[in-house]
Amino acid sequence: MKNKKTRKDEIIKDSIDLMYLKGYNGTSVKDITDAAGIPKGSFYNYFEDKEQYAIDALNYYYDNNPVHKILLSTNKELEPLERIIKFFEKGIQNAVKKELKYGCFIGNLSQEMGDVTETISKTAADITKEIVLQVYKNLVEAHEKGDLKSNVDLKILASFIISSWQGSLVRMKMAANKTALDDFYTILTEVLLK
Repeated sequence: MKNKKTRKDEIIKDSIDLMYLKGYNGTSVKDITDAAGIPKGSFYNYFEDKEQYAIDALNYYYDNNPVHKILLSTNKELEPLERIIKFFEKGIQNAVKKELKYGCFIGNLSQEMGDVTETISKTAADITKEIVLQVYKNLVEAHEKGDLKSNVDLKILASFIISSWQGSLVRMKMAANKTALDDFYTILTEVLLK
């Protein structure tokens, strides 16, 4: 028999794409349970409510998305700047694979629910801070190795890169094309590889 956490993760894995695509308000508990193949009443054995599901889904998305692992400084297969560039290359590939309809799960939920529920907002903000921190660590490592020649405050640069990425994903969804992602990637590589 599976433990509760394992089953909870399976429920999220089987249903997260619904909330990712349709948003918090566009996804009902019934939608989640139908996608996970469980009775509606069983949902409450694993989640206090839909808000808790969203928080757990955000954490699951961050913890289990292999793209996020690329940024880790323990990834010695790539140099620091290569990690950053590969992270965004994979992000663009995933956006195309999902037909440019999804954007970023963290960004989507924070835009939709950030001013509605403090817990979802805080979770999304904490995850975003962690991603910015990982970019920052890679920038510092690259700077120390002499691979990055920049006079810009690296904390500001890391934050700017992630903010620009989030904005590019929003524009991608609005335009239903990847021009904004291509523009982002061009500027990113011009700045980092200069």
